[in-house]
Amino acid sequence: MTEVIYHEYQKSGKNYFDHSYLIDVGDEIEIQQVMEYKWKVFDSVILKPPHPKTRYFELYIREFRDAGGSLIDDLHVYPVHAVKSPDLKVLGLRLKRGEWGISERIYKKANTTEIQWIYTDDFHLFAITHAQDQMETMVEQIIAKIDEIATSIKTGYRVYSHMENQRMRREAFDAVMESQSGVTINKTAILKHPEFQLIAELGDGDRKKMQDEILRDLVALGATLDTFGGSNKIVAKIEIPEEADITKQISHIEELEDLGWLFE
Repeated sequence: MTEVIYHEYQKSGKNYFDHSYLIDVGDEIEIQQVMEYKWKVFDSVILKPPHPKTRYFELYIREFRDAGGSLIDDLHVYPVHAVKSPDLKVLGLRLKRGEWGISERIYKKANTTEIQWIYTDDFHLFAITHAQDQMETMVEQIIAKIDEIATSIKTGYRVYSHMENQRMRREAFDAVMESQSGVTINKTAILKHPEFQLIAELGDGDRKKMQDEILRDLVALGATLDTFGGSNKIVAKIEIPEEADITKQISHIEELEDLGWLFE
């Protein structure tokens, strides 16, 4: 059973408090990691076995407090190694319980790379989407998520991380775009592709949700034509005729615009 072993916090600045929760999932699990390269959009490598193992995780939360209430300023979950000091006993009687401490985070950061748990992005999303939740609610949600992940790993049916789901969607989209020839995009073919089969049945609200899912990891300031994979090859093939064939060319461009909702 996943549970919090200890919670400690300290004031780290005006209106700021740093919280550290040590979480135990009950049994050791493999910690699959991803190495990400800085300044490169979507450029990451999933590390191969052997994977480190642990049963302990640290939930770090930076909280901002003022008269108006409290909100989450920063949030991280790290797999860690933890140890407990011996109980203090005299004549067989326990006078003081041993204290838990984190000996090492399973995490590495260098000037150009960062190696972290493959589920790290899942927990960053909590800080973005639930920043104004009460602290207790936030912690309960994260414990439930860690428990779900740990249980799936123990049973051999590991749930995919947010990063893996995004990668599969991008690869499926790029594969469809690569398969098209000329400037005319077969919208029906895209909608029939397994990863996009449900798009035709979605309403406007659900379409917006899917946009966010597809493009959530996009760093806008670092975006280039290459960011959108195969789509730039189609755009590059558009040629403006010298003379009268402009009507046919406009119809091709309009078909491209039909897919504009993916990139809004």
